Amino acid sequence: MVLCVCSKADAFVAASLSGFSPTARLAFMVVGPMVDMEPIALQAGTFNRAFTVRFSSVTWVVALVSSVLVGWWLP
Repeated sequence: MVLCVCSKADAFVAASLSGFSPTARLAFMVVGPMVDMEPIALQAGTFNRAFTVRFSSVTWVVALVSSVLVGWWLP
């Protein structure tokens, strides 16, 4: 959420983050598009605020845990 870039540019930004581990770069590419400001704003406009907070939180946790598990599983 700190760096909000277009999902089309995530791979290029992640490639330039050479100081980070491959798992961290994978998490950046997965979590970024899943928990972006635009979908959160659209959800808040369509649904109530409580749903938006719960959905965004669960999405963030699932995307992050999935990235860490895949990064741990792959060499």
